[in-house]
Amino acid sequence: MNIFESLKMASSTLVSNKLRSSLTMLGIVIGNASVIATIGIGQGAQKLAEEQFEALGPNVMFVVPGSEESRRTQFDMPKTLVLEDARAIAAQVPTISEVAPQINQTAVITYRDRNVNESVIGTTPEFLKVRSFAIDKGRFINQIDLKRNTRVVVLGAELAEKFFPNQNPIGKQLRIKNTNFETVGVLKAKGSFLGDNQDKKAFIPLTTMANRIVGQTSPYGLEVSWINVTAKNEASIRAAKFQIENLLRLRHKI
Repeated sequence: MNIFESLKMASSTLVSNKLRSSLTMLGIVIGNASVIATIGIGQGAQKLAEEQFEALGPNVMFVVPGSEESRRTQFDMPKTLVLEDARAIAAQVPTISEVAPQINQTAVITYRDRNVNESVIGTTPEFLKVRSFAIDKGRFINQIDLKRNTRVVVLGAELAEKFFPNQNPIGKQLRIKNTNFETVGVLKAKGSFLGDNQDKKAFIPLTTMANRIVGQTSPYGLEVSWINVTAKNEASIRAAKFQIENLLRLRHKI
């Protein structure tokens, strides 16, 4: 089970909790240890998961699409999250500090005669801060990359070591699917989150992912897998969740 499936499972079980009720079509999972109790995993694994959620920080939330059943609503509205939802949250929700949408795709990544089938994440510069990642070498995705759909990639620590042992990966070219990318950064080791190894991932600009890798667009805009959000402080989480819910209900007419 990957992190997206774990988050969706968590969001689907939160309906009965008044403080963390899911939207009809969209769910909000709060990065707080208490949410883990709803996932239904073993006690030992639950403790580990609690520690991993705590490591995210108490202010982190994930806005995730609902189930397929919940998407069977009126045909004239978005059935999933789109980039404009993230932009609306950033512009109209005063209790949040950072917003980072992302698109997830498993793809073949190749360097010379080495290749792996790993998770590629298309995202924005804010992802680094929201998810508490740190740069080890080079840089992360920037706004110019987004505007220009640049073919640049930032590698997780383990992925970088696999392709470039005892080498500096910066400037090296590799392929994701059938597209060449220049390595511009390497992240510090992060470990696993809910069983999903964060150090094997590759990160590229959200726009590049949409236009060159997955073509993930709809009549309503660029579809995203979920939206990472950071509240300004722990005290504002409840207000932030309420404001995001109301905003998305209006935007999606639910």
